[in-house]
Amino acid sequence: MGRGVLSAALRACLALLLAWMGAAAAHPSADRLARVVHFEPRADGLAAYVRLSLPLLPQSGGVRYDSVESGRLFHYLDTGAAQARLPQVGRLLADSHRLGAGGQAVAAQVLAVRIHRRGQVPPFTTLDQARRAARTDLPSMPAVPGAQDGAATETRHVLVDAELLYPLARSAAGYPPLSFCSLYEPETGGLAEIANVLFFHGDGAVRTYTAAGALTTPVQLNPSLAGAARMFLLAGCEHILQGWDHLLFVLCLVLGPLRLKPIALRITAFSVGHSLSLGAGLFGWMPVGAWFPPWVEVAIALSLLGAALSALRPGRSAGPLAAAMVTAVGLVHGFGLAFGLRELLADSSVPPLATLLFFSLGVEAGQLLIAAAAWLALRTLQAWRTSWAARTQTGIAFGCTAVSLFWLAERLVAALPAP
Repeated sequence: MGRGVLSAALRACLALLLAWMGAAAAHPSADRLARVVHFEPRADGLAAYVRLSLPLLPQSGGVRYDSVESGRLFHYLDTGAAQARLPQVGRLLADSHRLGAGGQAVAAQVLAVRIHRRGQVPPFTTLDQARRAARTDLPSMPAVPGAQDGAATETRHVLVDAELLYPLARSAAGYPPLSFCSLYEPETGGLAEIANVLFFHGDGAVRTYTAAGALTTPVQLNPSLAGAARMFLLAGCEHILQGWDHLLFVLCLVLGPLRLKPIALRITAFSVGHSLSLGAGLFGWMPVGAWFPPWVEVAIALSLLGAALSALRPGRSAGPLAAAMVTAVGLVHGFGLAFGLRELLADSSVPPLATLLFFSLGVEAGQLLIAAAAWLALRTLQAWRTSWAARTQTGIAFGCTAVSLFWLAERLVAALPAP
């Protein structure tokens, strides 16, 4: 009876795990709100060329009207108000963001502002394009759009471009510590995510910072070495905690005899492999073809399958050969993270080797945190019920096997060329 209950519980846990992983892999809505800022040091101060989706302003800048259609509330751009209230929209944009210099807020001057609808948006990728966008005039629009004239535009499809100037002196040593954030948290209702990209142009280099969400937490634009170390340590820890395939692989490394030295050796070997491939990605020493990322994802799924099957063996190897194999797998997993992290690491003002060191230490800390929690839970269960601990390890290994097979099939389909 007890065995049947345990078997049913394991199957239920596996079903929940599969559903959870499927949900975690699902992509959110493509209706993404955006905030892009180019910072440019100038003789008269620090210029900021800002582009953001209209709903990221309080009350959409006061240039919207609402309409209930089929029982749903829609927000549309009131183009008449948009043309009449451009100065107020620019002031609202400046006041809803904060540039900090040495911990003190710096007030912005609004030099130019424009509102662009979908289909009429000038490019904003380079600094020159950003300079021009805030001074590009709107094409003529009807004063009050309506559905009948085809000119109605939802506010989520409207962008605001502004040129701001922060009267900030730059000494011979450079700027004081700079930070940037939003003072307003929009209510998106979970229907859209917010992507933020900040560019800092200076001394012939461009530093790029990305963040998701309302940007209410200040982003450090010119962090010190200590600040960068903290930032990359946290980034490394967060990335390993958010990567489910990496997490499950670390969990599989803990399974088996619960002896600390072999477990620590396997996890350290995984981190060494991780760091080597992250360094290769950072310095451009990896293939750049479109074929490479999908096959890396396939290899990661295969590595998880191998780790799960290895955990099912009663006598697990703990020698140098096993450590070398885990290091090789770490190389593969590191390439998986290198695609998304290359710009984050390379565009920092901190030397690349330092960013790689800090990030790798963060990854190691995240792995050790997960491994320690898993080891402690299994060790406690083993001290209480030895047979239960063994069955739990078996159930986890079978669950990881099933998930890896699911991912393997899914990623193979994505990697193989379409017929």
